[in-house]
Amino acid sequence: MYRLTARRQNVTVMTVNTLRTELESLSNGARKFTLAKVERDRVTVGCDYLTSGKKQHSLLVLPAYPTGWRDDGPCNNLNVVLDPLGFNGIQSCEERNVFAPLLGHDVLQHYHNLHPDATMPYARCCC
Repeated sequence: MYRLTARRQNVTVMTVNTLRTELESLSNGARKFTLAKVERDRVTVGCDYLTSGKKQHSLLVLPAYPTGWRDDGPCNNLNVVLDPLGFNGIQSCEERNVFAPLLGHDVLQHYHNLHPDATMPYARCCC
């Protein structure tokens, strides 16, 4: 795991295997993180959690790129950048904050600043 600082903000990069271990350690009784899908250029992370007594499922899409190691195939153990490309199944900022243990609040705030969603009730609720 290492950090890139090109945009004057730390962004964590880790392999798929490390991400899988991280997701297992972040999961608890209230929410469960899973590695939903691994593609050549992106990785999808799922989160199951309860909101108002209803079970919710949200997805986080992260960019990925090959590690360059000979033993790592095109979709085996990619490097994953913990900087969201998008969210699926999210209706509010509170639901987006479900991924805060993985991404951190500063990365979520940066995403919110770049992608304000007019359909969400409060424009600055992720602060």
